[in-house]
Amino acid sequence: MIHVAHTHPYPWPYDGRLDLAAFAFVVLGDQIGLAAISSEVDPTRAGLARLATSVAGRAPVIRVRFGTTQGRRSPMPVIGTTGWALATPAPCDLLVDAPGWDATFATSLEVELRQRGITTLALGGLASEWTVDSTVRTLNDRGFECLVLTDGCAPVDHELGARAHASLTMSGGIFGALGTIPALIAALDAAHLQEDSR
Repeated sequence: MIHVAHTHPYPWPYDGRLDLAAFAFVVLGDQIGLAAISSEVDPTRAGLARLATSVAGRAPVIRVRFGTTQGRRSPMPVIGTTGWALATPAPCDLLVDAPGWDATFATSLEVELRQRGITTLALGGLASEWTVDSTVRTLNDRGFECLVLTDGCAPVDHELGARAHASLTMSGGIFGALGTIPALIAALDAAHLQEDSR
């Protein structure tokens, strides 16, 4: 049985089964336009890159790029512009383009996860009170066990970001749990060693 240390409000994953074959890391909104309006981008990106490197080759790294075709008054980048481009080259097994802040809306994300047998997810990204918060709520509702990485989220507004995190933990973790990148890496290493010893 393996849990990520110091997750809140419950030990994550809830059943203690951190199976690399059923796990994926999802990076949302690491784009030039969203980086320009998010806070604490550099340390957040450094942590996400460290985790992506640790996960690569063990489990899928999924990146979600948000974009709209309309020039409406919205912070969402317009497809094809500089702001829409991914900001950081990083390991990536799947790139999903999303037309709304919920990365499951009108995309193949859920289908891809189910086809790969993935049931357990860690999520982080930029403009996190829009991208991460919207996505994790839907994924949790659809039966995925989700961990939001507090040190892997760069919100546009600190207060909104903190409220988004707090709302996930209501009712004992109604939308998943909160954790940190170092603790997840340690648990993934332990899971990898456990699998190697079988």
